[in-house]
Parts: sequence; C-alpha cells; structure tokens
Amino acid sequence: MEKGGWVNRLWLYTGEKTDGECEIYNLSISGGTTETILERFESEAKIREADAIIFQSGGNDPYLKGKNGPNQISIDQFRQNLEEIIRKAKNITPNIIFIGFKNVDETKTMPVSWKDIYYVNAEIKKYDEVMKSVCQENNIPYLDIFGLLNKEDFEDGLHPNTTGHKKIFDKVKNFLEENKWI
Repeated sequence: MEKGGWVNRLWLYTGEKTDGECEIYNLSISGGTTETILERFESEAKIREADAIIFQSGGNDPYLKGKNGPNQISIDQFRQNLEEIIRKAKNITPNIIFIGFKNVDETKTMPVSWKDIYYVNAEIKKYDEVMKSVCQENNIPYLDIFGLLNKEDFEDGLHPNTTGHKKIFDKVKNFLEENKWI
C-alpha cells in the first residue's frame, strides 16, 4: 500500500512538518475492540510518555455474530468502555481525540468472507452516535468519518484501500490542524 495506512501517512506528514520531533505510534491490533483498547492503551501510552492520544477503532464492537446474532460488544458495554477509556486517558493527558467509525461496503460484509460475522452500516452508525454522544458529554473532540468512504475505497468491504486511507488521512490531518494539534 503506497505510503501505508492513514496513521503511517500522518506519521510521515508530521515528521516532515516537525523535523521528526513528533512521534506517532499505531497501536491497533487486528480484531480489536474497546475492550482490547482498555486492556492495553494505558500502559502503552504511559511507557511512551504520550502527550496526546488519538483513539480510532475499526468498528469491531458493533459487528453481528451471525446473521441475526448479538453484537460483538453490547451497546451498553460499549458506552461503559468508552467512558472508562476517557477516564483513564485523562489521567495521562488532556489531549484526547476520538475518530468515529467508518462505514463499510455491505455487499462484502454481510457476512465477511473469512467468518460468519456481519458488519452492518445501521449497527455501526448506532455505535458511532454513542461514541459522539460520550465525547460530547466529556468535552472530547470527535471526528466523524462515517460515510466518507465509497465502495471503491475498500479492499474487502471493510478495510480501506490506498484511496480510502488517503481520504481518512486528509480528514484527520485537516481536523488536527484545525484543532491546532499539528
């Protein structure tokens, strides 16, 4: 993938802009949820002495386990997880931003090709609205990217391709510049 994903592009951009003084780490893991974020981020942010934390989950919390199954993480648990993430993050830095969930190409995610799980835009949007609400309640900047990507911006209906990552990078970069983070 040319220049990598959106986080790598942001790392390259800030490195050029700050002569390498800004360090960015992509700490995402495949299949991660708000629960895996809770398990890991605090120690990883502290060891790196983070000045700022940008949270962006790929949207694994809202997927359906089977066609009519439950969500991976219930919406109530999702809300509680977000509130706990924010509480812990505020103990590390006041500089916190959440990037909302991206939409998917449902023609390829109902189900995905590798497992009997379903990524449904209506479910993703419900969770995204909860994230937006929790951020507003906690005075945390939130960047909405739902609907940014088109079908041709995905590799497999779920993961962005080069064009999709470029779109997300541009939106994140502009948001961070507008908020005087870079």
